[in-house]
Amino acid sequence: MTTSPATQMLTLRNGSQEPFALVNSTMMSLRQMMEDILGATALYDLHQICLGTNYRPSARQLEYLKGRCLLQANGHPHDSIKNIVLSAIEGEGLEMTLVSPLAD
Repeated sequence: MTTSPATQMLTLRNGSQEPFALVNSTMMSLRQMMEDILGATALYDLHQICLGTNYRPSARQLEYLKGRCLLQANGHPHDSIKNIVLSAIEGEGLEMTLVSPLAD
């Protein structure tokens, strides 16, 4: 019996394992966010939230991230989203870049 790619588990850079479909769809969303200033600033906000800082983004940014299913209704990311974001972002602020979240 073979595993379909959609149900395949991927090992991320932070050591967690997440479903292929979730990693793929989340990375597509993160890449799209980097295409404009609103998305890029929301990505910074999401990264800060995932890092566990006391950072509080604006209500507009929270709604933007919820609309992209990157935050739950309570304003916190699901653990899987957090794992993907923390594995896919390097650097801070203007130096922040997206990288492959997959472990080598």
